[in-house]
Amino acid sequence: MGVEREAKERALKSLWQLFKADWIDLYFGDESTFSMVPALPYAWQQTGKKIEIFPQRDKKVNLFGIFRPDNVAITYQSEENINALFLVQSINDFCQYVEKPTVLVIDNAPTHRSKLFFEQIEKWEEKGLYLFFLPKYSPHLNIAEIYWRKAKYEWLRPADYFSFARYKQKIKEIFNRIGIDYKIVSKELNV
Repeated sequence: MGVEREAKERALKSLWQLFKADWIDLYFGDESTFSMVPALPYAWQQTGKKIEIFPQRDKKVNLFGIFRPDNVAITYQSEENINALFLVQSINDFCQYVEKPTVLVIDNAPTHRSKLFFEQIEKWEEKGLYLFFLPKYSPHLNIAEIYWRKAKYEWLRPADYFSFARYKQKIKEIFNRIGIDYKIVSKELNV
């Protein structure tokens, strides 16, 4: 493990401790695409019953999600591919929820490293929002990945793929009901 990676992982552990002590808010951000091509590696079915899913290519939902470890979620949807401008607008909107020093943990996606994105960092810090960039190639440190995985592999059901309207509605329901009907538990967190 490299020196930079070790330092970043130690710093992230410190951020977790500050969050648990209620000194800061800690959020994890990430983008994901939900496609009508189902992400089902396998499925169980009753003998003699078929599970039929009619995928519709080219229909997708792009989300930027901001997740707190205690099952709080704020998501922003885009009909287009997510770009730096969309992320900046989303984070600007998220700043209205910042009530105390808040750290947003994100990966090193090219959109997060763009000139437009970096030009906003000082403005966000003035509002109490600080960015923490994960070490490269460490999706296991970003809890947003857990929400994406659970939504795609557990919370979406075969019946949700029958129409794009139904599919979009179910995705909206899932992320609007994080912490109520859809939760991750502490044992799923890598802390």
